[in-house]
Amino acid sequence: MYIKENNAEYIVPDCDNFFSVSPTRKVPGSLSVSAGLSAVLEQQPRIMGKPDPFLFELIQQEHGKMQPSRTIMIGDNYKTDIEFGFNCGISTALVLTGNTKSEDVSGFKKMPDFVLEGLCDISNYLDDA
Repeated sequence: MYIKENNAEYIVPDCDNFFSVSPTRKVPGSLSVSAGLSAVLEQQPRIMGKPDPFLFELIQQEHGKMQPSRTIMIGDNYKTDIEFGFNCGISTALVLTGNTKSEDVSGFKKMPDFVLEGLCDISNYLDDA
């Protein structure tokens, strides 16, 4: 296999097991799709997207340093979105309208800064500055 024989880097864009495309339907994510390849290679891929801070660092290089106190990661997936915020040292807001449900919250080792029923609820926490 080329990756193994040539010591090439094995990369996937994210660590999503699935994507919710509707309330009752999910499709495989990058990590699920790459699972067979990982088994054959006997190695795990490097994840270039969330929750790895690589993209956040790249954005800062291109657009200047962001102030962590004025930056927030909003997402519906604890494993990717919220852990990305933790890894980047920014605030986090978990929206319960997608992959993560309210019953999942009690099992988190670390809590997001905000847990919201819907995205519009974030306006209750924003200042005018």
